[in-house]
Amino acid sequence: MSALNPAQTQPSLNLPPALYALLIVIAIGSTANGIYLWKRANHADQGAKGEEDVAQAMLPLQQAGWQIEYGMHLGNRLGDADIVCISPQKKAFVIDVKSHRGTVITDGKQLQRQMGKTTYPFEKDFLTQATKQALQVRKQKNLSYITAIVAFSNARVSMQSNKIQKVYVVEKSELIPLLKTLNK
Repeated sequence: MSALNPAQTQPSLNLPPALYALLIVIAIGSTANGIYLWKRANHADQGAKGEEDVAQAMLPLQQAGWQIEYGMHLGNRLGDADIVCISPQKKAFVIDVKSHRGTVITDGKQLQRQMGKTTYPFEKDFLTQATKQALQVRKQKNLSYITAIVAFSNARVSMQSNKIQKVYVVEKSELIPLLKTLNK
């Protein structure tokens, strides 16, 4: 019986270094893509939770005869309108729910988020987005007028006026009082 030579028992992968480099690049890219998708999924979960919280807050209005529709498909790049509601007095509102944290402030033109002492711009222009959604809902539902609202489910809103660029901006706790006031 002969002794085993360790070099003979292990398979050898004599691959070119470029192939190893390619495999490393693919692995890094796949990992980065996975992290990106994981973050997107977390944002989607956070957004869904915010919309559910606001939907729960809307129950008294629904019980009072308001027509409320969730996730109305807008048929274009706008995606969907989170909440469309029509009061018994036939006043219509589109509510874009945002689940960001921190304090929402404005520079007079755009919304910004304050976290501690640092102010950040939002990644999207929520005011323009809400206005476009309102126009599309008005068109699809053949309404004469609709009011656009951006409601923050997790942030505190700290602005001199709750209306900027014809869009109302409120935190969740102020949404129902605002709707009741605007319905008068």
